[in-house]
Amino acid sequence: MAEIVLHHYPQSLFAEKIRRILAYKKIAWRSVEQPMMAPKPELTPLTGGYRRIPVLQIGADVYCDTACIARRLEQLRPEPACIPPGEAGLAGLLEDWADHRLMQQIVPPVIVDLFPFLPPGILADRAAMSPALSKDAIFGAAPHALSQALLSLDRLDGQLRDRPFLLGDAFSIADAACFHPLWFMKQSARLFAEVEARPALAAWLARIEAFGPGDARPMSAAEALAIARASEPADVAGGEIAAGEGLRPGDAVAIAADDYGPEESRGVVVRLSASEITVRRHDPAVGEIALHFPRAGYRITKQ
Repeated sequence: MAEIVLHHYPQSLFAEKIRRILAYKKIAWRSVEQPMMAPKPELTPLTGGYRRIPVLQIGADVYCDTACIARRLEQLRPEPACIPPGEAGLAGLLEDWADHRLMQQIVPPVIVDLFPFLPPGILADRAAMSPALSKDAIFGAAPHALSQALLSLDRLDGQLRDRPFLLGDAFSIADAACFHPLWFMKQSARLFAEVEARPALAAWLARIEAFGPGDARPMSAAEALAIARASEPADVAGGEIAAGEGLRPGDAVAIAADDYGPEESRGVVVRLSASEITVRRHDPAVGEIALHFPRAGYRITKQ
């Protein structure tokens, strides 16, 4: 199997979610650092427009969105499991809550505290992805968001008082998803003090940080593109064909996130399951690519 390549940047919250899973599973991976802001000329040949981070690449198969990436890693390295048997639904619900609601509560107050230190143009770049990410919107949302974040921290702390991880004795995708917003809070000592004031929550955070950085080696973006160019999509066969959006294999579609990031990726459906869609696309820089998305959280439009 081709090497596992993660396209990310160090400050990315969602990339930290995947980095924790890679470290927990002890999966060796190659690290390609991508820009924080558009344009991303060495990422878009792989994704066809999708610009969010992280993106996972295995040869000519490219996985977008952490929900899709985490489940591919689970298939490749089932043990130790991050999606506990019998609790996949609960883990997924907690993951979705953390990736959306908890994120929305924590990011605005942290950004307000970090504002003097942010890279020039970063909020203008994020505003192009969603009006809710503009400077005015973030500053306006911050006070209420923080009040809600503190309630969420209380709930998480209460859940962890009699167990090491959110679902019991073992780390799961629910922990990975709840970890990365709190990890981001470390950027503000004032806000992170709220985590430290909750002993069970602080101990849980330290437990996950103790996984270490994982087995990562750097790779250039040019090398990653060369790997894609020299490979053929491999993860395209099998799987159920699920009804949805009136689609069948062979249909041309456009795929875009339904929350933020309006950029579309286009391709031809090769596999459609209950949880994932895979499309094949061609790019002059890399040739044939299989692009994988979760169905939840994405608009799929027949062309």
